[in-house]
Amino acid sequence: SNLLVVLRLCWAEPSLWLLVLGSSVPSLAALAVCAATGPGALRRLGARLLPVGPGVRPGEALRAYGLAFVLVPVCLLVTFALRSVWPGAHEGLQPDGIWGPALLGALLTASFLDQGGVLEELGWRGYAQMELQTDWRSPLAAALIVGVAWGLWHVPRDVVGGVVERLGLVSYLFLFLPAFVLGTVTTSVVAVWFVNRCGGSVIPAIVVHGLSNDAVGLAGMVDLEVALTPTHQVTKALPMLLLAGALVAVSGRELGRARSTAGGGA
Repeated sequence: SNLLVVLRLCWAEPSLWLLVLGSSVPSLAALAVCAATGPGALRRLGARLLPVGPGVRPGEALRAYGLAFVLVPVCLLVTFALRSVWPGAHEGLQPDGIWGPALLGALLTASFLDQGGVLEELGWRGYAQMELQTDWRSPLAAALIVGVAWGLWHVPRDVVGGVVERLGLVSYLFLFLPAFVLGTVTTSVVAVWFVNRCGGSVIPAIVVHGLSNDAVGLAGMVDLEVALTPTHQVTKALPMLLLAGALVAVSGRELGRARSTAGGGA
């Protein structure tokens, strides 16, 4: 999922540009809305790309980045342990991710160059979350709304990619989709906590999104058809649910938001 690799492949296979365009839709939509609103909205959206937002000391932000870099991989390792004992989840599961000296580089690449994280997050957490995260709607409520939208946004992918046909409509609607949306909602809550801890910067959301996509293989390596099953989605969502619950227990509905970022829409 390395964006630089994907872009290189696009030059060899031009149809892959459609994949890049599709992943960019949330951010392109945010840019279009802000452009229609005015230069001030565009400047505020662009400021989300700074690694640290206003009112947050660099040391605080650095600790938040470090915590994200640790907690999300831990969740993936718990996912692997869970899949190892979960009925039906261990079939074809291989602990052959990237290990050894290359692991650090792989985690950094997944954090900052994941295609989904880089191309989508300016729209999801950079714009939508901050527009919804106002004084009258808590960051937690906004994170839940954006998380549901983020999950349902993948439905066309599942239709075109054959996931619905392979699983069957009933299994897809009542097993796979709820498990998948649970994963996007819990990941949204986690990402927003780190975004708020960094003063509204979207970079921590890119990190959480990229790591959670697990190109490194910490949760185990399986074929794509196996990964896109209800069992594998729910085993991935449960550790993130525990982490999201812990963050809510610590910070409440504000999810780490400081006064300086309250009501700070794009």
